[in-house]
Amino acid sequence: MNFIKKHYKKFEKTVSSLKFAVVIIALLAIASVYGTFAESYHGTEYASRVVYKSWWFMAIQFFMFLSILVSTIVRLPPKKRLYGFYTIHAGLIIIFIGSVFTYVNGVDGSIELLPNKPTNKIRLNEDVLKIQFEKQKKTLTYNLPHTGSETKLGSDYLGIKLKRYLPFSKTKLSWEKSNPEDGSSGKYLLYNENFAEDLILSLNPVSDYKSLEKLGLLNVHYMPEHLYDCFLKDSKSGYLFWNLKDNSCFSAEERNLKVQMTDNQTKFIQFKEDGRTLRFFPDFSPIALKDDLTKDDTVPYRAFSRSLFKNKPHLFIFGDRLTFYRKGLSKWSGRAFKEDKAISLPWMNFKIIKEKYTQNEYPIQTPYYTKPTQINNELIDGNVRAIELEFNGESFWVRSDAPLSITNTKETINFVITKKAINLPYEITLKNFVMKTDPGTTKAASYESFVSLLDGRNTNGASKHHVYMNNPLKYDDFTFYQSSYFEIDKDSYGSVFSVNLDPGRPIKYFGCILLIFGSIWHYLIRRKKKKALT
Repeated sequence: MNFIKKHYKKFEKTVSSLKFAVVIIALLAIASVYGTFAESYHGTEYASRVVYKSWWFMAIQFFMFLSILVSTIVRLPPKKRLYGFYTIHAGLIIIFIGSVFTYVNGVDGSIELLPNKPTNKIRLNEDVLKIQFEKQKKTLTYNLPHTGSETKLGSDYLGIKLKRYLPFSKTKLSWEKSNPEDGSSGKYLLYNENFAEDLILSLNPVSDYKSLEKLGLLNVHYMPEHLYDCFLKDSKSGYLFWNLKDNSCFSAEERNLKVQMTDNQTKFIQFKEDGRTLRFFPDFSPIALKDDLTKDDTVPYRAFSRSLFKNKPHLFIFGDRLTFYRKGLSKWSGRAFKEDKAISLPWMNFKIIKEKYTQNEYPIQTPYYTKPTQINNELIDGNVRAIELEFNGESFWVRSDAPLSITNTKETINFVITKKAINLPYEITLKNFVMKTDPGTTKAASYESFVSLLDGRNTNGASKHHVYMNNPLKYDDFTFYQSSYFEIDKDSYGSVFSVNLDPGRPIKYFGCILLIFGSIWHYLIRRKKKKALT
């Protein structure tokens, strides 16, 4: 007992000392300065994960609370000259309790509003991985750690191994091995005197890159290699057909197929194959249509109308060859890539070089950890979450901007990184979004939202609210702040509100009142004491 009492007295003396308080205050100040710079350069969420909600920052605040509490206890029983001191420290303790209450029970998130579409879903600042098993109709949710650095997960869900989590990442181009029958891939450089762009195109369904790239008015199509010769066939109608099973190709004229017209003057072609009548409307769809005009995906043939690609710039690449339509000559031209030699194109002095063409690899975007970068309060780098997982001995990446789907003989499994969400008992609808820009620019100077709020618990109907900077919407203990916006299409915008629920706010307000009152009281007592001494 004496041992415990001795060490407690030593602990009490250390924690209640002015030196200990100064050290803790200095550490808190340094951490706050670091957090401010981290928020400025890397964004609010990075600062929250690395500083404000980290274990060591919480430890500093706890030791400050302990210092205040013990320094108050050692000065008991109450003395009249310390009434102000007690009140100040009581206020600080109450503020700390209110902060803990907010941390445990508070809500901090955002809500996205589309024009005239009611929503009640708040996305919290907490990441989750959702794993959906389609055949089993089962969804698992895995809470991801609230960390700011790369973290090993080491979890196993029904044979799915979650290996590591990148809370902030960017991607780099990688090439993975594949089978030739999965489709080829290529990398090309398109350029002129004012422009240069890498084109990475792939027919592999697993690749992160697709077979179509749009660059302003120019559309670049990546096509199967065996269609090159077919594409250049002499065809007055311009209608081509190819068989997905054997890669054969023919023009309408080669089979003496007649172009027919519907009552609405729509062109169509039909022919018989294996006792079936196949009907195509090549100007509208490459897939055969049934009698009810729905697509028939069981038909192995595809139709192509070259006339659809004559009026605008379209470049067709077939691995190591390409074609395009020359308006001046009214014909399709073909070219073969030669090593390190550019092919001139008929639009805006463009030239194109083949940098890589392969049938044994496909391109993917491989994530790697990076600190996020913020400029003008907008993240420009590192805003992608990523998880590496292993399934059936293969490694995969699922990203917040690219959900993953894996299919085997038994099941199709979908992976999505998203935010944890809660539903409000009422709906908010964006009625109008107003944005003012700086004179002579398109930069937003201010923006505001006009919304309606419908609460089924309220019989008065929907209420109207005007939300803008420094004028939030407060309802049902929640506060909705105008935080940002996003463009939907030309002259159409959605609005983003940050949402906050702070159940500890009244407690913290009361603590602040005691803090102010105690400071005044302590000042008056000390002033009165000085006058008495003089």
